[in-house]
Amino acid sequence: EEVVSKDPPTGPGKTKVGINLSVKWMSHPLPPAQAIAAIKTVERVMKLSRPIQRVKTFDFSHTNVDIVEELIAHPGDIEELVVGIGNEDLWELDLTWLSSVARRWKGTMHVAVGNEPDRESIPAMLVSKCVQTIRAYVPGVKATVPFAYSIMEVSYPINEAEFNSQFTDNYKEILPMLDYITINIYPFLSAGLKQVPMETIMSPKMPFLTQQIDAFKVALKKILPSNTVLPIAIGETGWPSCGANRFRPYSFATVNNSMTYMQSVAEWIEGNWSDGVILSGTRIERYYGILASDGSPKTEYTCKTNATEPSVAWLEADYPECETDLNWMVENFEDTRLAEKFTGRGISG
Repeated sequence: EEVVSKDPPTGPGKTKVGINLSVKWMSHPLPPAQAIAAIKTVERVMKLSRPIQRVKTFDFSHTNVDIVEELIAHPGDIEELVVGIGNEDLWELDLTWLSSVARRWKGTMHVAVGNEPDRESIPAMLVSKCVQTIRAYVPGVKATVPFAYSIMEVSYPINEAEFNSQFTDNYKEILPMLDYITINIYPFLSAGLKQVPMETIMSPKMPFLTQQIDAFKVALKKILPSNTVLPIAIGETGWPSCGANRFRPYSFATVNNSMTYMQSVAEWIEGNWSDGVILSGTRIERYYGILASDGSPKTEYTCKTNATEPSVAWLEADYPECETDLNWMVENFEDTRLAEKFTGRGISG
């Protein structure tokens, strides 16, 4: 992900690529030191010209807290730490721990307040309160809020780009409080559309991603007070290495496509004027991670099945339309065998 800036990165040794680092959703989580050591493998897989110096975590779960503590004790190349506050953590901020991290971290510290809070019905007033509280109790840190690109109502033509009215109404007054805004953006979701040729998504020049960011900047300028400049960070981007192959865009979710996109976007970021980028997955899309769950580079054999979740791969044969049939989801919501279909997707009873 990218912090757009008019100035080039400082120092010839600094990379503009960072990493979202989490082992929370692994069935057998890597120890913190091993997970951090795997960053070197990411650098090789991504073909980066310089070492990663920026790490972002997702929430206050014990595995993420352990990663932060390990980084404080053994930072290595890492100079910037982005501590993520999960949406569920916003209701009761652990200010004692955050303040402790700020005192002990020797580099630059950022705090990401929530993750796409508008998509999980988190009140905007709660987000605002948390930003102000962090400003008061943890001074000196940089504050941001990550949003999904779905806040865009219009993205083309670029000069007509604008946010949806709900986002504008809820967050227009909050944005000026931030040091920068973070956007989670996945060109993968447009794969297979006739009007979006694959080469525009996969090319190292990233014309489609560039167009999306340009549209975002136009929409942002329209709602900010005059003479206000708010830098933009790409918080998440990626391409799944496997998934349900029965419908677009997941028919394009292959290891080769994933590696091509990630290496291309890294090349684009390193060649662009930006000062911070974070790559890799999310907590719902299971196969966006750059490495396999043991910290090794992915291969064509990494995915045992092309189903979205291996434990329910039998649905491929039994009911191919399961993920597009809302009535089926309602009827089967209580089926414990299908828990992975619904967990973390905003679907409740």
